Amino acid sequence: MKKLYILLFSFLWLFGFSQSYLPLLNVNWRIEKIEKNNTFHFPSVFAGFGMLNKQFSTITNSDYFHLSSGLYNSTFGEITWNETYFKIPSVGSTFGVYEGTNYQAVQFFDGLIFEFYRGTIVDGSNSENYYFTYYENSNGKNLIVSRTNGDKIFYTTELLGTTETSKSKISVYPNPAIDIIKIENLKPNASLELIDSSGKLVKSIYNNKSSKTEVNIKNLPSGIYYLKVDVQSVQRIIKK
Repeated sequence: MKKLYILLFSFLWLFGFSQSYLPLLNVNWRIEKIEKNNTFHFPSVFAGFGMLNKQFSTITNSDYFHLSSGLYNSTFGEITWNETYFKIPSVGSTFGVYEGTNYQAVQFFDGLIFEFYRGTIVDGSNSENYYFTYYENSNGKNLIVSRTNGDKIFYTTELLGTTETSKSKISVYPNPAIDIIKIENLKPNASLELIDSSGKLVKSIYNNKSSKTEVNIKNLPSGIYYLKVDVQSVQRIIKK
């Protein structure tokens, strides 16, 4: 009977472990942001992506798990699972040349993703453990992948729409602006993030209690910025 209990416990533990990564598979993940050295970087121009799925190898005649993530180019590799982390011993990357808007920002963001999953090389192999945290809320699924050095990639399935002021209840003016931008019709406890064209967070307001607020942009360089409100609306701001 004791052996039976041990076998049953082992089976249940393995069953629970085997299910831990299943919610992550075959999901169209979108990269919300990357945290590197305590600085947040956001994808510009278009959304980053991520995919974790099971594939079949005709060489080994067996299944394996595959990760692919990027913005324009893709970083990819075969992964192995543990209870709370995974390993990706070696990665590859596509090398397409993006020549559109903000191409330098796109290349930079793709470089962050490649560096993140390239990890720490020991004896020619990435020895890093990538810890993952998964949770769901009313807006969708969320995944945070963390390196041991504290860097993180935040994935979500929430849709991020780039909307014009006419399509949004949120009012932003003046635009273009020189010193101050005013934002009105905000929801209670709204979060606002101002992002430059490279995807770097330059201003932020969290848990704003009022339905309106102001953001001082006087000391920011002239150029194009993106105002993100509650991770649901993005509006382009021109700083003169």
